[in-house]
Amino acid sequence: MKYFFLVLLSSCLLTLSFPYTGSFTPFVFIGFVALLFLRHQLLSTEIKPWKLSLFTFPAFLLWNIGTTWWVANASIPGGVFAFTINAILMTLVFGLWSLIDRKIARNYSFWLLIPIWLLFEFGHHRWDLSWPWLTLGNYFSVRTGWVQWYEWTGTLGGSAWVLLLNLLIFKLILRFQRKENAKWHIISILSILIFPIVLSQILLSFAHLSTTTIREFKAVVLQPNIDPYTEKFAASANNEAFTDSLLILANQHVTAQTDLVLVPETALPLSFLEDRLLTFEFGRKLKAQVAKWPQANLLIGASTHRIFNSKQSVASSPIPNSGSWYESYNSSLLVTKKTTPKYVHKSKLVPGVELVPFSAYLPFLSALAIENGGTSGTLGIEKSPKIFEIPMDSKPTKIAPIICYESIYGDFVRQQVQKGAQLLCVITNDGWWGDTPGYQQHFSFARLRAIETRRWVLRSANTGTSGSIDPTGKIIKKTAYWTKAAFAESVSLRSDLTFYTQYGDWPAGLSLSWILLVLSFVFMEKSRHSSKAKV
Repeated sequence: MKYFFLVLLSSCLLTLSFPYTGSFTPFVFIGFVALLFLRHQLLSTEIKPWKLSLFTFPAFLLWNIGTTWWVANASIPGGVFAFTINAILMTLVFGLWSLIDRKIARNYSFWLLIPIWLLFEFGHHRWDLSWPWLTLGNYFSVRTGWVQWYEWTGTLGGSAWVLLLNLLIFKLILRFQRKENAKWHIISILSILIFPIVLSQILLSFAHLSTTTIREFKAVVLQPNIDPYTEKFAASANNEAFTDSLLILANQHVTAQTDLVLVPETALPLSFLEDRLLTFEFGRKLKAQVAKWPQANLLIGASTHRIFNSKQSVASSPIPNSGSWYESYNSSLLVTKKTTPKYVHKSKLVPGVELVPFSAYLPFLSALAIENGGTSGTLGIEKSPKIFEIPMDSKPTKIAPIICYESIYGDFVRQQVQKGAQLLCVITNDGWWGDTPGYQQHFSFARLRAIETRRWVLRSANTGTSGSIDPTGKIIKKTAYWTKAAFAESVSLRSDLTFYTQYGDWPAGLSLSWILLVLSFVFMEKSRHSSKAKV
């Protein structure tokens, strides 16, 4: 019974500390302690070590369900799949560390949980089953005043902070149980807890002294509030009607100084061929409206197609009896006065909805795709992160179009900034999840992207929450849920690069080096013992 109590305790602490499922952030610093005690007690009995997974799996599964249960609102099978796979992966990672620590059986091997878990998070951002929502560094998206140093480390730095304190607190409790002197141990814990927060406050106090601003940029952000289930993708839906509604909303706020109108993901939900945009009435209306605005440009989400003479990727489908192929995309579309319409396609796809995992290697898996939002199967993607250039009278403005799920990926966004993006523009449709913590968490994570890159974030959501976030992660404006809204915002364009923007997820490289160093040390130690035995 005590084992199951520890399972429930760990999952409850990790759930209650997560953004908008409690937001009691300090609990994350002890969320793993119960699991560490569970392992400690199991290893002190005659229970076989592999049975640890029988307890850690339920703990990780309950954690996943408790924090991301809302995924099932969009797809129950998809939600169950996400909860289960993620819990299995976490169980394997924790079990791998436990095995290594038990085999090496040295004090230093205990600390390997940190680099092993960081490498797991690093890899989980970069494969077909990617689901980085529960990256430990994301916990601080509601406590941005604690993690201004993400401009150096990204979220992996936050994950390391969480794990280090959990391990130290576990060791401290063991000291108390053994009635050992814990004075310096307590001092260490308090120092590691407090120093990053104090450092963040110092960085915040100097934030207003930045002299890197190029110029002010004025935008209008729309939240049309169209129900994705009953309106946007309904049989009666048409791009012309949506276009009229969007332009009416935009024109209530556009002025002679407006530089950009930002419109959500798939605001044009019915797919069209990209090179034929202006042959459609809605395309001509968009182009004509941009021509009428004094200087404003338009960035809008759309479902699009392209036709090719040959198969381009796993996303390519043959057009019967034509010898041609087509690909579908979740796209951002830029309409300006001076250039032809330009497109950037979403690259970080939602597994099971926009991407059939591993279908590049096992094509028959495409038949298992989930139907959602008018698309099925694997969508086409960009080969690398891209940005838009908006022609201006003085110098082009470079913006990062970030479509929905892409805003969770710090490394993806920082590559856009590396390519010159001066402003982060998130377009999303969070209405699939309903009035749940999902859309709130999604908005919150964008605050971390602002800190990592020190860029303003403008966020346009079809439903959910739209808003603006300054380079310190502070929310400047935020719309209400499930309301039709629009607002104007003036932001500062910046071109400086943070340490994280330049060097990316370097803590993962450090983690790998740490593991290799430990393994080398163990190997040399065994070699010495072997040599002495022979003598």
